Amino acid sequence: MSQIEQKSLQRLAAYRQKISQQMLEGFLVTREVNVRYLSGFTGDSSWMLVTAQDAFLLTDPRYTEQARQECPNCQVVLVKDSMEKTAIALAAAEGIHTLGFESDEVTVAQQQRLLVAAALHPELIPSVDLCSALRQFKDETEKDWLQKAAALGDQALQQLRPMIKPGITERRLGNQLNILMLELGSEGMSFDTIVASGQRGALPHGIPSDKPLAEGDMVTIDFGCILGGYHSDMTRTFILGMPDAIQRQRYELVLQAQMAALDAIRPGRNTREIDGVAREMIKAAGFGDHFGHGLGHSVGLEIHELPRFSPVAPPVMLEPGMLLTVEPGIYIPGWGGLRIEDMVLITEGGKDILTKFPKTLEDMTIIC
Repeated sequence: MSQIEQKSLQRLAAYRQKISQQMLEGFLVTREVNVRYLSGFTGDSSWMLVTAQDAFLLTDPRYTEQARQECPNCQVVLVKDSMEKTAIALAAAEGIHTLGFESDEVTVAQQQRLLVAAALHPELIPSVDLCSALRQFKDETEKDWLQKAAALGDQALQQLRPMIKPGITERRLGNQLNILMLELGSEGMSFDTIVASGQRGALPHGIPSDKPLAEGDMVTIDFGCILGGYHSDMTRTFILGMPDAIQRQRYELVLQAQMAALDAIRPGRNTREIDGVAREMIKAAGFGDHFGHGLGHSVGLEIHELPRFSPVAPPVMLEPGMLLTVEPGIYIPGWGGLRIEDMVLITEGGKDILTKFPKTLEDMTIIC
Protein backbone atom coordinates (compact mmCIF):
# COMPACT_ATOMS: atom_id res chain seq x y z
CA MET A 1 0.00 0.00 0.00
CA SER A 2 1.39 3.41 -0.99
CA GLN A 3 1.93 6.26 1.46
CA ILE A 4 -0.80 8.29 -0.27
CA GLU A 5 -3.23 5.38 0.09
CA GLN A 6 -2.39 5.02 3.78
CA LYS A 7 -2.89 8.74 4.41
CA SER A 8 -6.27 8.64 2.70
CA LEU A 9 -7.37 5.67 4.80
CA GLN A 10 -6.27 7.41 8.01
CA ARG A 11 -8.12 10.59 7.07
CA LEU A 12 -11.27 8.71 6.14
CA ALA A 13 -11.18 6.82 9.44
CA ALA A 14 -10.87 10.08 11.39
CA TYR A 15 -13.64 11.62 9.28
CA ARG A 16 -15.97 8.69 9.98
CA GLN A 17 -15.47 9.28 13.69
CA LYS A 18 -16.63 12.88 13.17
CA ILE A 19 -19.70 11.63 11.27
CA SER A 20 -20.53 9.18 14.07
CA GLN A 21 -20.20 11.92 16.69
CA GLN A 22 -22.81 13.91 14.74
CA MET A 23 -25.18 10.89 14.94
CA LEU A 24 -25.24 10.63 11.15
CA GLU A 25 -25.16 7.55 8.93
CA GLY A 26 -23.46 9.30 6.03
CA PHE A 27 -22.05 12.61 4.92
CA LEU A 28 -22.04 14.47 1.62
CA VAL A 29 -18.73 16.29 1.07
CA THR A 30 -19.12 19.11 -1.43
CA ARG A 31 -16.16 21.42 -0.75
CA GLU A 32 -13.55 20.76 -3.41
CA VAL A 33 -10.66 21.14 -0.97
CA ASN A 34 -12.23 18.64 1.44
CA VAL A 35 -12.75 16.13 -1.37
CA ARG A 36 -9.04 16.43 -2.17
CA TYR A 37 -8.03 16.08 1.49
CA LEU A 38 -10.07 12.91 2.02
CA SER A 39 -9.60 11.20 -1.35
CA GLY A 40 -6.46 12.57 -2.98
CA PHE A 41 -8.43 13.65 -6.07
CA THR A 42 -6.86 16.74 -7.70
CA GLY A 43 -9.60 17.50 -10.24
CA ASP A 44 -12.75 19.54 -9.78
CA SER A 45 -16.47 18.89 -10.37
CA SER A 46 -16.59 16.21 -7.70
CA TRP A 47 -18.43 15.35 -4.49
CA MET A 48 -17.94 12.53 -2.02
CA LEU A 49 -20.38 10.37 -0.11
CA VAL A 50 -18.77 8.92 3.01
CA THR A 51 -20.54 6.16 4.93
CA ALA A 52 -19.51 3.97 7.86
CA GLN A 53 -18.06 1.40 5.47
CA ASP A 54 -17.43 3.06 2.11
CA ALA A 55 -16.32 6.21 0.36
CA PHE A 56 -17.72 7.16 -3.04
CA LEU A 57 -16.29 9.82 -5.34
CA LEU A 58 -18.88 11.32 -7.69
CA THR A 59 -17.59 12.99 -10.83
CA ASP A 60 -18.36 13.46 -14.53
CA PRO A 61 -16.87 11.63 -17.55
CA ARG A 62 -13.98 14.11 -17.86
CA TYR A 63 -12.47 12.89 -14.59
CA THR A 64 -13.50 9.26 -14.07
CA GLU A 65 -10.18 7.76 -15.20
CA GLN A 66 -8.19 10.35 -13.23
CA ALA A 67 -10.31 9.62 -10.16
CA ARG A 68 -9.71 5.88 -10.45
CA GLN A 69 -5.96 6.48 -10.61
CA GLU A 70 -5.79 9.01 -7.77
CA CYS A 71 -8.40 7.61 -5.38
CA PRO A 72 -7.81 3.88 -4.72
CA ASN A 73 -9.80 4.08 -1.48
CA CYS A 74 -12.94 5.38 -3.18
CA GLN A 75 -15.52 3.84 -5.45
CA VAL A 76 -15.80 6.15 -8.45
CA VAL A 77 -19.38 6.95 -9.44
CA LEU A 78 -20.15 8.51 -12.82
CA VAL A 79 -22.57 11.44 -12.66
CA LYS A 80 -24.92 11.08 -15.64
CA ASP A 81 -27.75 13.38 -14.57
CA SER A 82 -27.09 15.95 -11.84
CA MET A 83 -24.73 15.77 -8.90
CA GLU A 84 -27.66 16.16 -6.49
CA LYS A 85 -29.77 13.35 -8.00
CA THR A 86 -26.77 11.01 -8.24
CA ALA A 87 -25.75 11.65 -4.60
CA ILE A 88 -29.26 11.14 -3.23
CA ALA A 89 -29.87 8.00 -5.28
CA LEU A 90 -26.57 6.55 -4.09
CA ALA A 91 -27.31 7.40 -0.44
CA ALA A 92 -30.71 5.76 -0.70
CA ALA A 93 -29.22 2.66 -2.34
CA GLU A 94 -26.72 2.44 0.54
CA GLY A 95 -29.55 2.52 3.08
CA ILE A 96 -28.60 5.92 4.49
CA HIS A 97 -31.43 7.42 6.56
CA THR A 98 -29.66 10.49 7.96
CA LEU A 99 -27.34 12.29 5.53
CA GLY A 100 -25.30 15.28 6.66
CA PHE A 101 -24.06 17.93 4.27
CA GLU A 102 -21.77 20.96 4.44
CA SER A 103 -24.39 23.66 5.00
CA ASP A 104 -21.80 26.45 4.83
CA GLU A 105 -20.74 25.31 1.35
CA VAL A 106 -23.95 24.12 -0.36
CA THR A 107 -25.83 26.93 -2.07
CA VAL A 108 -29.54 27.54 -1.51
CA ALA A 109 -30.21 26.31 -5.05
CA GLN A 110 -28.20 23.13 -4.48
CA GLN A 111 -29.99 22.48 -1.20
CA GLN A 112 -33.35 22.85 -2.90
CA ARG A 113 -32.32 20.35 -5.58
CA LEU A 114 -31.11 17.94 -2.88
CA LEU A 115 -34.41 18.25 -1.02
CA VAL A 116 -36.41 17.63 -4.18
CA ALA A 117 -34.27 14.60 -5.05
CA ALA A 118 -34.46 13.21 -1.52
CA ALA A 119 -38.25 13.65 -1.08
CA LEU A 120 -38.72 11.66 2.15
CA HIS A 121 -35.53 9.59 2.05
CA PRO A 122 -32.82 10.11 3.14
CA GLU A 123 -33.31 12.87 5.68
CA LEU A 124 -30.94 15.76 4.93
CA ILE A 125 -29.23 17.19 8.02
CA PRO A 126 -27.42 20.55 7.70
CA SER A 127 -24.02 20.28 9.39
CA VAL A 128 -20.75 22.13 9.78
CA ASP A 129 -17.60 21.46 7.78
CA LEU A 130 -16.32 18.36 9.59
CA CYS A 131 -12.98 18.49 7.75
CA SER A 132 -11.83 21.80 9.23
CA ALA A 133 -11.03 20.24 12.59
CA LEU A 134 -8.92 17.56 10.88
CA ARG A 135 -7.14 19.84 8.43
CA GLN A 136 -5.80 22.15 11.15
CA PHE A 137 -3.29 19.42 12.11
CA LYS A 138 -0.68 18.84 9.40
CA ASP A 139 0.77 15.35 8.97
CA GLU A 140 4.37 14.71 7.91
CA THR A 141 3.56 14.73 4.20
CA GLU A 142 1.75 18.06 4.51
CA LYS A 143 4.58 19.57 6.56
CA ASP A 144 7.05 18.55 3.88
CA TRP A 145 5.05 20.24 1.11
CA LEU A 146 4.57 23.38 3.21
CA GLN A 147 8.29 23.58 3.99
CA LYS A 148 9.13 23.17 0.30
CA ALA A 149 6.61 25.86 -0.68
CA ALA A 150 8.02 28.26 1.91
CA ALA A 151 11.57 27.59 0.68
CA LEU A 152 10.50 28.22 -2.92
CA GLY A 153 9.04 31.55 -1.83
CA ASP A 154 12.30 32.49 -0.11
CA GLN A 155 14.22 31.65 -3.28
CA ALA A 156 11.87 33.61 -5.54
CA LEU A 157 12.07 36.75 -3.39
CA GLN A 158 15.85 36.49 -3.25
CA GLN A 159 15.95 36.43 -7.05
CA LEU A 160 13.49 39.34 -7.23
CA ARG A 161 15.46 41.57 -4.87
CA PRO A 162 17.81 43.08 -7.53
CA MET A 163 14.72 44.24 -9.46
CA ILE A 164 13.33 46.20 -6.49
CA LYS A 165 14.54 49.65 -7.43
CA PRO A 166 13.21 53.08 -8.39
CA GLY A 167 11.45 53.23 -11.75
CA ILE A 168 9.98 49.73 -11.92
CA THR A 169 6.20 49.71 -11.55
CA GLU A 170 4.37 47.75 -8.86
CA ARG A 171 2.62 45.74 -11.57
CA ARG A 172 5.82 44.74 -13.33
CA LEU A 173 7.47 43.84 -10.03
CA GLY A 174 4.52 41.64 -9.08
CA ASN A 175 4.49 40.00 -12.51
CA GLN A 176 8.22 39.30 -12.30
CA LEU A 177 7.75 37.64 -8.90
CA ASN A 178 4.96 35.46 -10.28
CA ILE A 179 7.16 34.42 -13.21
CA LEU A 180 10.03 33.56 -10.87
CA MET A 181 7.79 31.37 -8.72
CA LEU A 182 6.45 29.52 -11.76
CA GLU A 183 9.93 29.03 -13.21
CA LEU A 184 11.09 27.60 -9.87
CA GLY A 185 8.29 25.02 -9.99
CA SER A 186 5.26 26.57 -8.33
CA GLU A 187 1.90 25.14 -9.39
CA GLY A 188 0.40 28.62 -9.14
CA MET A 189 0.02 31.61 -6.87
CA SER A 190 -1.46 31.21 -3.39
CA PHE A 191 -3.39 34.44 -4.04
CA ASP A 192 -3.05 37.55 -6.18
CA THR A 193 0.41 38.89 -5.38
CA ILE A 194 0.35 42.15 -3.40
CA VAL A 195 2.78 44.99 -4.15
CA ALA A 196 2.07 48.34 -2.49
CA SER A 197 4.60 51.18 -2.34
CA GLY A 198 4.74 54.66 -0.82
CA GLN A 199 1.35 55.93 0.32
CA ARG A 200 -0.30 52.89 -1.28
CA GLY A 201 1.24 50.83 1.50
CA ALA A 202 -1.73 51.94 3.60
CA LEU A 203 -3.75 49.37 1.59
CA PRO A 204 -3.23 46.02 3.37
CA HIS A 205 -4.22 44.13 0.19
CA GLY A 206 -3.00 46.64 -2.35
CA ILE A 207 -3.36 45.33 -5.90
CA PRO A 208 -0.23 46.19 -7.91
CA SER A 209 -0.72 49.40 -9.86
CA ASP A 210 1.18 51.24 -12.57
CA LYS A 211 2.81 53.44 -9.91
CA PRO A 212 6.60 53.45 -10.33
CA LEU A 213 8.65 52.78 -7.23
CA ALA A 214 10.49 55.88 -6.01
CA GLU A 215 13.45 56.49 -3.73
CA GLY A 216 12.19 56.86 -0.17
CA ASP A 217 9.28 54.43 -0.69
CA MET A 218 8.52 51.56 1.60
CA VAL A 219 7.49 48.61 -0.59
CA THR A 220 5.29 45.85 0.86
CA ILE A 221 5.31 42.53 -1.04
CA ASP A 222 2.92 39.78 0.09
CA PHE A 223 2.91 36.58 -1.96
CA GLY A 224 2.77 32.81 -1.92
CA CYS A 225 3.28 29.77 -4.10
CA ILE A 226 1.77 26.27 -4.27
CA LEU A 227 3.49 22.89 -4.19
CA GLY A 228 1.67 19.58 -3.90
CA GLY A 229 -1.52 21.62 -3.48
CA TYR A 230 -0.14 23.34 -0.36
CA HIS A 231 0.27 27.10 -0.06
CA SER A 232 3.00 29.35 1.26
CA ASP A 233 2.52 32.91 2.51
CA MET A 234 5.14 35.55 3.31
CA THR A 235 5.32 39.33 3.48
CA ARG A 236 8.36 41.57 3.50
CA THR A 237 8.55 45.37 3.42
CA PHE A 238 11.58 46.92 1.73
CA ILE A 239 12.81 50.51 2.01
CA LEU A 240 14.27 52.19 -1.08
CA GLY A 241 17.14 54.29 0.24
CA MET A 242 18.17 54.95 3.80
CA PRO A 243 15.08 54.97 6.05
CA ASP A 244 14.12 58.23 7.71
CA ALA A 245 13.48 58.44 11.44
CA ILE A 246 9.75 57.73 11.15
CA GLN A 247 10.22 54.77 8.83
CA ARG A 248 12.87 53.36 11.14
CA GLN A 249 10.70 53.78 14.23
CA ARG A 250 7.62 52.21 12.66
CA TYR A 251 9.49 49.35 11.03
CA GLU A 252 11.24 48.45 14.28
CA LEU A 253 7.90 48.58 16.11
CA VAL A 254 6.26 46.07 13.75
CA LEU A 255 9.33 43.83 13.76
CA GLN A 256 9.51 43.84 17.57
CA ALA A 257 5.78 43.07 17.79
CA GLN A 258 6.22 40.14 15.42
CA MET A 259 9.27 38.80 17.26
CA ALA A 260 7.49 39.06 20.62
CA ALA A 261 4.52 37.09 19.24
CA LEU A 262 6.85 34.48 17.75
CA ASP A 263 8.67 34.12 21.06
CA ALA A 264 5.33 33.52 22.82
CA ILE A 265 4.22 30.71 20.51
CA ARG A 266 4.29 27.23 22.01
CA PRO A 267 1.86 24.38 22.63
CA GLY A 268 -0.62 25.25 25.37
CA ARG A 269 -0.92 28.96 24.55
CA ASN A 270 -4.16 30.05 22.92
CA THR A 271 -4.52 31.94 19.68
CA ARG A 272 -6.13 35.03 21.19
CA GLU A 273 -3.27 35.39 23.69
CA ILE A 274 -0.69 35.35 20.90
CA ASP A 275 -2.63 37.96 18.94
CA GLY A 276 -2.70 40.12 22.05
CA VAL A 277 1.07 40.02 22.49
CA ALA A 278 1.68 41.85 19.20
CA ARG A 279 -1.49 43.94 19.32
CA GLU A 280 -0.77 45.41 22.76
CA MET A 281 2.73 46.48 21.70
CA ILE A 282 1.38 48.25 18.62
CA LYS A 283 -1.46 49.79 20.63
CA ALA A 284 0.92 51.03 23.34
CA ALA A 285 2.93 52.84 20.66
CA GLY A 286 -0.20 54.68 19.53
CA PHE A 287 -1.00 52.67 16.42
CA GLY A 288 -3.78 50.39 17.69
CA ASP A 289 -6.30 51.89 15.27
CA HIS A 290 -3.93 51.21 12.38
CA PHE A 291 -3.68 47.44 12.90
CA GLY A 292 -7.10 46.32 11.76
CA HIS A 293 -6.66 42.64 10.93
CA GLY A 294 -5.91 39.50 12.91
CA LEU A 295 -2.31 38.57 13.62
CA GLY A 296 -2.44 35.50 11.40
CA HIS A 297 -4.20 32.46 10.00
CA SER A 298 -3.59 28.82 9.33
CA VAL A 299 -2.31 27.77 5.90
CA GLY A 300 -2.59 24.47 4.05
CA LEU A 301 -4.58 23.30 1.04
CA GLU A 302 -6.19 26.75 1.29
CA ILE A 303 -4.46 30.04 1.95
CA HIS A 304 -6.83 30.86 4.83
CA GLU A 305 -7.70 28.02 7.17
CA LEU A 306 -8.48 27.56 10.85
CA PRO A 307 -7.40 28.35 13.50
CA ARG A 308 -6.59 32.08 13.44
CA PHE A 309 -4.60 34.47 15.59
CA SER A 310 -7.37 37.01 16.14
CA PRO A 311 -8.88 39.23 18.83
CA VAL A 312 -12.40 38.20 17.81
CA ALA A 313 -12.22 34.58 16.58
CA PRO A 314 -12.85 31.88 19.20
CA PRO A 315 -9.59 31.17 21.06
CA VAL A 316 -8.00 27.84 20.17
CA MET A 317 -5.27 26.08 22.16
CA LEU A 318 -2.10 25.67 20.13
CA GLU A 319 -1.07 22.06 19.54
CA PRO A 320 1.79 20.41 17.62
CA GLY A 321 1.01 20.08 13.93
CA MET A 322 -0.79 23.40 13.60
CA LEU A 323 0.70 25.91 11.16
CA LEU A 324 -0.14 29.61 11.16
CA THR A 325 1.17 32.91 9.86
CA VAL A 326 2.28 35.75 12.12
CA GLU A 327 1.81 39.05 10.29
CA PRO A 328 1.45 42.28 12.27
CA GLY A 329 1.27 45.52 10.33
CA ILE A 330 0.35 49.18 10.53
CA TYR A 331 -1.44 51.13 7.79
CA ILE A 332 -1.67 54.91 7.90
CA PRO A 333 -3.60 56.78 5.16
CA GLY A 334 -1.51 59.56 3.67
CA TRP A 335 1.76 58.02 4.85
CA GLY A 336 1.80 54.35 3.88
CA GLY A 337 2.20 51.11 5.75
CA LEU A 338 4.18 47.96 6.33
CA ARG A 339 3.70 44.31 7.26
CA ILE A 340 6.07 41.48 8.18
CA GLU A 341 4.81 37.91 7.85
CA ASP A 342 6.21 34.43 8.45
CA MET A 343 4.81 30.89 8.46
CA VAL A 344 5.18 29.10 11.80
CA LEU A 345 4.78 25.39 12.51
CA ILE A 346 3.86 24.45 16.07
CA THR A 347 6.10 21.62 17.30
CA GLU A 348 6.39 19.55 20.47
CA GLY A 349 9.23 21.79 21.62
CA GLY A 350 7.76 25.12 20.53
CA LYS A 351 7.77 26.22 16.92
CA ASP A 352 9.66 26.17 13.63
CA ILE A 353 9.67 29.24 11.38
CA LEU A 354 9.41 27.98 7.81
CA THR A 355 9.98 31.25 5.95
CA LYS A 356 13.66 32.13 6.24
CA PHE A 357 14.05 35.33 4.20
CA PRO A 358 15.84 38.02 6.28
CA LYS A 359 13.75 40.81 7.82
CA THR A 360 15.90 43.18 9.89
CA LEU A 361 15.73 46.84 8.87
CA GLU A 362 19.25 46.59 7.51
CA ASP A 363 18.28 43.53 5.45
CA MET A 364 15.25 45.35 4.05
CA THR A 365 17.13 48.55 3.11
CA ILE A 366 17.95 48.80 -0.58
CA ILE A 367 20.58 51.44 -1.33
CA CYS A 368 19.58 53.26 -4.50
